Amino acid sequence: MLIDALTRVFGANLPIFALLFVGIVVEKYYVSRVTTFTNVLALNMSFLGLETAPRFLVWYGDLGLILGVYGMLAYLVNAEIGKLYRVPAFTMYASLPVAVVILAAPTDWWLALLVAGTVNFVGGVVLESELGIDVAHWGPRHGEVSRFIDTRKMEFIDPYGVHQHVDLELGKFERR
Repeated sequence: MLIDALTRVFGANLPIFALLFVGIVVEKYYVSRVTTFTNVLALNMSFLGLETAPRFLVWYGDLGLILGVYGMLAYLVNAEIGKLYRVPAFTMYASLPVAVVILAAPTDWWLALLVAGTVNFVGGVVLESELGIDVAHWGPRHGEVSRFIDTRKMEFIDPYGVHQHVDLELGKFERR
């Protein structure tokens, strides 16, 4: 079975890497509330394999668990969250920082978090501002999406080069 091969490769850490993998897949489009939740589950599960964990590492995991549960509840009820949630989620509990903390020695976790969080944040800012590649979802954005939400009308070009007009209020779909 394939799961046997995965267990041989990852050993007892298979569930931890599976949760990180789910986080990375979801994170491909933005740092979501689901990503934060799965990442902190993986982080806290990694503590189970330690005989003793440094107190601040445990607090980091506990804070992340509170943040992750809050984010997951906000996701389930479709509530808006602010930057007070998004900034720590992106810098401290995104897949890269959590994976590096898990792989680091328990005594060096804070250094791993500092480096990975900085790389994640600076890399994200550079990718967004310089290259226009969005790696984090910072909330509603202006532009076509906002106009579409406000007016329920949008024009776009389909893959065949045909101009499409969508008007949800009237339930129409026109081709030009």
